[in-house]
Amino acid sequence: MSRSVFSRFAAALLALFFVLLAAGPFAARADAPTLEDTLDDVRRLEALAEDWAGEHPSSDPVELVVNYLCGARYDDPLWSLVLGGENQEFNDWAEQSDGSLASLRSLKNVTLPTGETVDFLHLVAAAGAGYGYGIPQIICTWGGDCVQLAASVRGMSQDAAACYEALSASFAAADGTGYFPLSDWLADLDGVALGQRLLAGKALSDAMEDYYAALAEAADPAAVRSEEFVALQFGGADTGDAETFRALVWDTFFTDAGVQLYLLANEYAGVNDENQTAINADMQAPLEAACMLVADRLAADLDGAVVDPPAATPAPDSGSSAAGQETAPPEATPAPEEAEGLWAAVQRQPGILLAAMGVLAAAFAAVLAALWRISRR
Repeated sequence: MSRSVFSRFAAALLALFFVLLAAGPFAARADAPTLEDTLDDVRRLEALAEDWAGEHPSSDPVELVVNYLCGARYDDPLWSLVLGGENQEFNDWAEQSDGSLASLRSLKNVTLPTGETVDFLHLVAAAGAGYGYGIPQIICTWGGDCVQLAASVRGMSQDAAACYEALSASFAAADGTGYFPLSDWLADLDGVALGQRLLAGKALSDAMEDYYAALAEAADPAAVRSEEFVALQFGGADTGDAETFRALVWDTFFTDAGVQLYLLANEYAGVNDENQTAINADMQAPLEAACMLVADRLAADLDGAVVDPPAATPAPDSGSSAAGQETAPPEATPAPEEAEGLWAAVQRQPGILLAAMGVLAAAFAAVLAALWRISRR
């Protein structure tokens, strides 16, 4: 096997990470247990994570839980860019302490108190991305799913309206089929909301229980979840102004550094003479159509309502436990200043990130090549 093949393989792994993070829609879907039963298991895992963190002060219980749950599905070294990667010592200890927890790592859909089903590990990954700051959350939620959906009609037409019609049946499909089924759409919206609750100091199980209990009590759960999502992801908007809202969704999508990285890594975009990300002609209309579908679905759920910016949320007390803290409604929480500077630089000069990707791929390829040579001895 040539070194060039190894290089291509390493680059493909980078793209595969984001594809996996979008939670492939054609995975086999078993009968969905209830969220209530699932959270009983998650609480046992959280208790173990708290115990472990008590003995290992550098550990974060939320990170331990999220990485334990998602590590088997998102089996890629680049998961560490999102939340820090699995702690194998904790994983082994947790399974020795409670072997039944291992089934959580292969869980697919769960049934929500609202009667819907959601891809549980996709939901946890989305919430964890919002908590971790490793990569902007958009690519780990609706942005990644939009790219997958758009790629299914790549090159079909350069007319966004034609692509919109072609993609409509696959978008948020209730029967679980297509590249962007309803179970993924719910994971995207709810994952954003849950990520903010994690940042506000709640444990994952408490955040889920409280959030879904409120949805179940709401007269219109779709409107409630969409209102919070629009506030958090877009800073509020007039969803009744269709063209302006579509433009806002598109701008939020395309200016996201994680989205640009994914597009570049998959060769859906390149870098132009101004060193800016330029979408390929065969993907421009499909991507616009996917974002139009997102905007229109949110607007329909909200009946064109005006959504205000998120309310301010007080930071959790430094000495309080994350698991038992009450918080106000969440706000959109910015990444730390150093992370903002990094992603701002990437958005201005995506070639910087592309070069870094090349270095990473080359280094990874060198390791693979060395291992291959050893195996041939």
